[in-house]
Amino acid sequence: MSGLYHRLRRRSLVALESCFPREGLIVDLGCGSGALAFALCDAAPGRRVLAVDHEPARIAALERAKGERPIETRVADMGAIEMPPCIGVALIDVLHYFREHEQTALLARAARALEPGGVLVLRDPDADAGLRFTWNRFHEHVATTSGFTRAAVHHYRTAVAWAAQLESLGLEPELGEPARGLYADRVVRGRRP
Repeated sequence: MSGLYHRLRRRSLVALESCFPREGLIVDLGCGSGALAFALCDAAPGRRVLAVDHEPARIAALERAKGERPIETRVADMGAIEMPPCIGVALIDVLHYFREHEQTALLARAARALEPGGVLVLRDPDADAGLRFTWNRFHEHVATTSGFTRAAVHHYRTAVAWAAQLESLGLEPELGEPARGLYADRVVRGRRP
């Protein structure tokens, strides 16, 4: 099972990494252990990453593991951070931890930070995915009540609603394919013209 898990995780990271331009600064909000930040830098030497997380222990571990990769780390509240001009913003599996108005404000700040041709990539459970969404909600409930995830779930949206939100911010939205398997995660991209 462990080998299958790692292959699936790697495939997921490669798919996410390929959504971003090959050069420039990418802001990874809610970077966790840094797996996406590592994949971004390893795949394209012209990329730099600003990795942001609210957990000091995660950032400390990322700092120790990053080696010579061009990754700057920051412990910060994603809901309040001002982003520098960048070619990409990643919001992977984090938006449902914010209230609806906080999500909207965070996406607006991210959209403003994007340079022309830049891309915002979000992945979150699609609230319109039926039983797989129910499984996601259960999984998140267990993770947050057990303390494994130190956050509270506040608001889910459908992938179509995420795309509409990005379009309202002046980005050109694109819906990724629905996830396969148990989870309802879906990638939504928004490109700055």
